[in-house]
Amino acid sequence: MLKIGHLPVASPLVLAPMAGITDTCARRIAKRFGAGLVYSEMVSAAGLARRQPRTLEMLAFHPEEQPYGVQIFGSEPAEMAEAARIAEDEGASIVDINMGCPVKRVCRTGAGAALLCQPKRVEEILRAVRKAIGCPLTVKMRLGWDAKAVSVLDISRIAEEQGVDAIILHPRTRAQAYKGKADWSWIARLKEERRIPIIGNGDLVSPQGCREALQSGCCDAVMIGRASRGNPWIFSRTLDLLSGMETPAPSLESRYETVLLHKEWLCTQYGKEHGLRRLRFLLFQYGRGLPRATRFRQQLVSVKGEEALDGLLRVYFVEGPNRASFSSEP
Repeated sequence: MLKIGHLPVASPLVLAPMAGITDTCARRIAKRFGAGLVYSEMVSAAGLARRQPRTLEMLAFHPEEQPYGVQIFGSEPAEMAEAARIAEDEGASIVDINMGCPVKRVCRTGAGAALLCQPKRVEEILRAVRKAIGCPLTVKMRLGWDAKAVSVLDISRIAEEQGVDAIILHPRTRAQAYKGKADWSWIARLKEERRIPIIGNGDLVSPQGCREALQSGCCDAVMIGRASRGNPWIFSRTLDLLSGMETPAPSLESRYETVLLHKEWLCTQYGKEHGLRRLRFLLFQYGRGLPRATRFRQQLVSVKGEEALDGLLRVYFVEGPNRASFSSEP
């Protein structure tokens, strides 16, 4: 069993923090399908430290999500420490420091991947956060700012020295964003260099790929991001592969049951109107790769009202996408 600090994690599969995606409902779904650890979407340390209501709302979680991590971003040590303390007080099992976000508006403030260029500031932040919390502390990072400024070994050494309990590495630079191929040789190298658990992230798009990464021994766990959107079965199918079983892709009926569960939780969490708006976006992901998916997406855009939406879901997932109304791709 994986342990991060004093915290046992039941499976080596971790749900990545994704802005606008990994709310409490998505995290519960991932846990149901076998994720051992789930992370919140990225939360502003400044917003938490100022106790802004909308930021505090992002900490909402359900007990069945535990262990559950909150990822915070910022560049001011005192602010990051206060935000981490609030996250722990609100129920987080783990606090994660974002040192990998490549988005300009985040990096302009000195946060996210910009911290990879500031080892002294990283040391100050981690020291302050480590003193502020008793729960495990993780760091999610990239290789460095660009190919000429690869700082992963330096920053990871500082992280370990300051009491970080695990490192999550996405082996691309900030300049690469999500282009090119993630260089997993860096994850293997980090595993050799550091004594704390290493979690590999990047280009994990299938159960087979996740199994290969874990069985290679280059990391202690894998973090799955975009491939899990509308596809929580990547967790259960990976666990099956690790135990020697190969399970098929989920049936339409299984997808339908999961969609309905996700809908129920969204409407409970956000109210019906807001919950259904969030569901529409997620349905684009749940239908990805299925027959007549383009037609399904087109109808999602135009369908109005909960009753009509429920009818569309029944037709597509229960009666099957080969029904006449889905008989032709545009």
